[in-house]
Amino acid sequence: MYLSFFSHISLAEDIAYLLTASSKGDISTVNAMLKSGVNPNTKDQDGITALMYAARKNEAAVVALLINKGAEVNASDSGGWTPLMFAAKRDHIKTMRVLLKHGANPKVRDPSGWSAFGMAATSGHSDSVKLMLDNGVDANIRSDDGKTALMYAAKSGDLPTITVLTQHGANTNLRDRLGATAMVYAARKGHASAVKHLIEQGANTNTEDKSEWTALTWAVKKSQIGAAKTLIENGANINHKDAEGTPILQLAVDNNSVELVTLLLANKVNLKARDQYGLTAYVYALKKGNSEIVALIKNAGGKY
Repeated sequence: MYLSFFSHISLAEDIAYLLTASSKGDISTVNAMLKSGVNPNTKDQDGITALMYAARKNEAAVVALLINKGAEVNASDSGGWTPLMFAAKRDHIKTMRVLLKHGANPKVRDPSGWSAFGMAATSGHSDSVKLMLDNGVDANIRSDDGKTALMYAAKSGDLPTITVLTQHGANTNLRDRLGATAMVYAARKGHASAVKHLIEQGANTNTEDKSEWTALTWAVKKSQIGAAKTLIENGANINHKDAEGTPILQLAVDNNSVELVTLLLANKVNLKARDQYGLTAYVYALKKGNSEIVALIKNAGGKY
């Protein structure tokens, strides 16, 4: 029945039927169309193949059938996406296993520099990340801007993915083109649990980016109290100065953060430290006009 029906439809209809059936997981129709001679690598106007349609809908059985009938496992659409990218972006583990088993390359990048591995890592899909790592992907592979998957995961505070990456050898101290580490990304977004995990995995708390800002500098600048506290408890230098010579305490004062000033004072920050203009934290406090911070610094021994 299928053969006689499909022999009477046009090429355009062939493509539409195959793509629709693949997307719906209609394996009987897909199989019949392929037997009737329909090309398994036909594409729609966006270059999306039947295999891509099946992959993004997690139709693993159809994916396997299409590959066995000659579908190109690493074909790309007009946007440079492969079937594995479609599956990884949606955390379709079952389909990803089939694709990887049949030679899907998780390292292929689209024109913007994204790979299936990067897509999974930035989407919070720790199981997909682990699957690709188990299939030989280097945990320290970088995107075009020099960022690693660990940096992206740290930026979003995705602890499950961070954990999977570090368990598979992700280097916690690599830097991107701006000199930022995963620790910096976690700290400036306030992900204290991610900061703690990175420290436990050997991350240096005092690494500086190209502006000579440390993770603690960023945490204080962004008023991320939990991250700042975790960093200080683990040896971060509270007396660090950035490239312009601004001490961390002055940044806390400038932010009007009573909590951060209190935290730094409790950890014996240097009240005599001056910025590039010779100004102390006490002068900063007077200029900001925050009476509570003025009193805190003065009572701690701060002077002009």
